[in-house]
Amino acid sequence: MDSVKEKKPSAVNKAVEKKAPAKVSTSVYVQYADKEVNALNITDDVKKAFKASGNKTAIKKINVYIKPEENTAYYVINDEFTGSISL
Repeated sequence: MDSVKEKKPSAVNKAVEKKAPAKVSTSVYVQYADKEVNALNITDDVKKAFKASGNKTAIKKINVYIKPEENTAYYVINDEFTGSISL
């Protein structure tokens, strides 16, 4: 009797299976009364403001509340620290 050998997947096939999904370019804008702000940039600005105020706490969670009529973004970091930045 002839034995049939199982075919193992090649290294190329394994590499294709592990390939990371393509990154998607994302933009989020808030428009109000002839103003426009990039909502994704606001998160970066919040992080900078938080660090500039002397906080050395590691940021694990950020909630941002954009109030275009006040030209302000309010934030809560780690459910503990609050503040605001001007848009």
